[in-house]
Order: sequence, then structure tokens, then C-alpha cells
Amino acid sequence: MLKKIIFLFSIFAIAALVLSTSTVLAKNDNNAVNDWVAPEQNGTYDVPGHPGLKVRVFVHHAKPDKPGPCPSSILKCDLTDPISDEIVKGAGWIIPAGTWKYRVNPNVPSTIGANLGTIVNNSFAAWMNTTDLSNSGVRLQPDGTTNINRASLDGQNIIAWGRTSGSALGVTYIWYKNGVAKELDTIMNEKSSWSWGGGGTTCAYTNVYDAQDILTHELGHWFGLDDEYDLKYQNNTMYGYGSTWEVKKDTLTAGDIAGINALY
Repeated sequence: MLKKIIFLFSIFAIAALVLSTSTVLAKNDNNAVNDWVAPEQNGTYDVPGHPGLKVRVFVHHAKPDKPGPCPSSILKCDLTDPISDEIVKGAGWIIPAGTWKYRVNPNVPSTIGANLGTIVNNSFAAWMNTTDLSNSGVRLQPDGTTNINRASLDGQNIIAWGRTSGSALGVTYIWYKNGVAKELDTIMNEKSSWSWGGGGTTCAYTNVYDAQDILTHELGHWFGLDDEYDLKYQNNTMYGYGSTWEVKKDTLTAGDIAGINALY
């Protein structure tokens, strides 16, 4: 009798283990859970366990020849907003038509905290107001907040301030397959010095990074644009380096808009 009880207990234990394993695998197959973390280096990577799925990582660094810090941060205005006709290239995907929900982590530096919603809305609007994208059927919809501050394939599109390595101002991860975006994550560097000049194109603080300026650049990757590092692109929103005392990326150049229109 005792042997029979032990045998039945063993069968139930094995069945429970198989069921548990199957559930985890099913979640992975549905892109709901994935513990693999993409390298924080520029490049395109295969995603283990997801045939055909790739993740493109964009690391946005500070401009190497940026000037040294000022003794204090001062708001200065009457900045120029240069134009550029240099057309930005696509990176290999688009966001398909439909409603895309995103979540924002409210745990941000105090220097931008009260303005976070406006900063995010303005950054999206810069792109969504372009003609071809606004007519494409793509809709971005806020979906509350999240406490997540790292990128992972978890079924959420997020914007958060968290840890990034080295001098990266922000890192964006685009999970895509066959030229179509599947998930989108942007992590801004919580260790950098941040400010917000008010959302215009003429005022910025002298020795810090403008949150809207850098986030607008990062969201360009969401919609499918690449980084451009050649100096002829230095006035484009999609120029690959960020600078302090800069808000010119708040608005798109003709070359940024042409790049989006070529995709949508």
C-alpha cells in the first residue's frame, strides 16, 4: 500500500512539473516572458527561443567633443534651429497600423518629474504630426505607468529612466520580425544630468541634457529610422550624438521627415 501511495505521488509530481514547464514555454512563445537581456551595445541580435525575431539596440552617446561643464546650469534662449535636407535612412522595420500602447515609468529625475507627461507627449507629437505617419493608421496610446526600468521582451512598450552603461544618454531596443516592429523599449540614463527647457526650440540649460531633445531622437528609432553619424547630419534629429545645451532635436528637419515618409 505504501509503495502504491509513493508511486501515485511521484506521478502527480512529474505531471505538475511538466505542466509548469509547458506554461513557461507557452508564455515565451507568446512573447510574454523572456529573461534574456540584449547586450547594451549598438547592433542587431537574434533572440534566443524566438526564430526569426531580432532586437536592434541603439546606444545614444554624448558627443565626444562636447564642451566642458559650466559652473552652473543657466537657461539660455535665442538658440538657432538649423535646417537639414539630408535624408535619414530606415533601419529595417516599421510600426504596423493599429493602436500601440506604451507605459511610462514615473520614477524620473526631479528636474523633469513634474513635466514628464508633457515631455513624452511632445516627443511623440514631433513624429506623429508628419503627414505620411499621421495617415498611416499608426496610433500611440498611453497605457498608464510601469515600475520596470530595463528593457526586456515582456509584452510592454516602455519609456523609463534607469541604468545604462558608460556615457550612454539613452538606449533603445526594437524587437522586430520580417520588417515589422513587435515591441519597443527606451531606457534613458538616470545618471546623466537632465533638464527641460520648456518644449520650445530656442531655450535650453547650459550644462545638462534636455529630456525632450534626447527622447525625440530615441522615438525616431521606434518608427524605424537609423542613427546617422556623418557630420552632414549634425542638424538632424537622428544625428547619432547628443549634446548639452541643445533643443534642436525637438523639431524634425526636412531630412528626418523625408526619411519617415519613405517608410510610411
